[in-house]
Amino acid sequence: MSGPKISVYELSGWGKKIVFGQMRCEQQSVLCAQQIQELIHQALAYSGELQKQMSLLDIFERRGESVSGQREELLKLLKRLETETEQVRSTLRANMPQISAKYRITEEALEEKKQELAKLRALRKQIQKLREDIDEAVGNANDAGSVVSESIQHSIAEDLGGYVSFDLPPEDDIPDTSFEDSKAGLQNELTVLLRDPELSPEIIAEIKKAIISLDKIHQIEYLHSFDSVTVKNIFKKIDAYKHELEKKQAEFNEAYSRYKMLCSMAKETAATFEYSEEEFAEMEEEIERLEIAIVRMQEQDYVSECVDQVMTEMGYDLIGSREVVKKKTGKHFRNELFTFNEGTAVNVTYSSDGQISMELGGIAREDRIPSPEETEMLTQDMQTFCGEFAEFERRLKAKGVVINRRIALSPPSAEYAAIINVSDYDVSEGTQITEMKSVDRKKKAAEKKVMRRNE
Repeated sequence: MSGPKISVYELSGWGKKIVFGQMRCEQQSVLCAQQIQELIHQALAYSGELQKQMSLLDIFERRGESVSGQREELLKLLKRLETETEQVRSTLRANMPQISAKYRITEEALEEKKQELAKLRALRKQIQKLREDIDEAVGNANDAGSVVSESIQHSIAEDLGGYVSFDLPPEDDIPDTSFEDSKAGLQNELTVLLRDPELSPEIIAEIKKAIISLDKIHQIEYLHSFDSVTVKNIFKKIDAYKHELEKKQAEFNEAYSRYKMLCSMAKETAATFEYSEEEFAEMEEEIERLEIAIVRMQEQDYVSECVDQVMTEMGYDLIGSREVVKKKTGKHFRNELFTFNEGTAVNVTYSSDGQISMELGGIAREDRIPSPEETEMLTQDMQTFCGEFAEFERRLKAKGVVINRRIALSPPSAEYAAIINVSDYDVSEGTQITEMKSVDRKKKAAEKKVMRRNE
């Protein structure tokens, strides 16, 4: 074969940007779709709550109270909930994102992915607004319901008061236990907080300190001050801490979804991660590794397609191909055989590590070594191929494929002359194959010279 031309090709910076951009858009689109589905579920969960409020209004109405305004508002809310959730769900079904097996390396392809993501984000914003509006309305309805419920209870109590009398002791005989009761209540609140496994060591330490301070209080005035300052401050810190914890948990869940998607794309088994700062950091490292690996996979697929396209453009026809796995190393290779001249072909080898090797050899249907005459002719074709190789790489570059590193670029030499057994390749039915015959080539050499494939 011709002096081996072994290189590792990659996408240009522009090409990588296009692939990475599409990949990120798709990931965000899938996550956005999941969030929309969850928001729909949350919104619909309020339906039962609203129906409960309607039942309370029915009870209140039967007792002679006017609730028509409240009923109308609840009915509007139920109708909006039904209509908008169905509309969002229908739109989502029509725009459900998919993870691509392959990406087109064009600005137009990236723009399409961006538009798909923008559409889903707008849909998410819509359902979020509905969820917030319903949340607020349910809160208001609950407040109104509490008033209704209290009124009902009061009314019932008044009714019962007409039939039942209660013998209560004189006020002077009732002991004042307000201080002890308040102190015990605060102590119980703080003790319950100590059992919360989610709280940070710093907050737990502050609660313990507060319990010690509470034990030293013996006057109601100091107790009120302790409650309004110390205890309320602890609850504020707990609220802020849990809000931040929920935010981090949500970020972790989103990242975990991304990680599992990337594992699927990379054909790897996803590991299990539990929420913690250490595991979160480890998972983010895995996400970065997987993204790089997937971009590289996409690169190799795209480079392979471009090689085939350029070979065809330059007049090389595909004869056949084969897949090879080395038993000892487990390395995977794919060979493609392209016609070059009469009786010769270019063997393109793709290895699993990204290397692409191109070599020229004679075609036969058996394993043999070339004759001296064939060696001479092969050396001549090697020289021609070496001249065309520069044009080959120029065309690759025009498609966004550039050299990452050069491993070998050997000159034409008789020592590389070899015969390729085409019987080792999968050849499509009907493909015309011309075997190398030194006599025929000698006769035709004077009549025809090999044309450059770019002419």
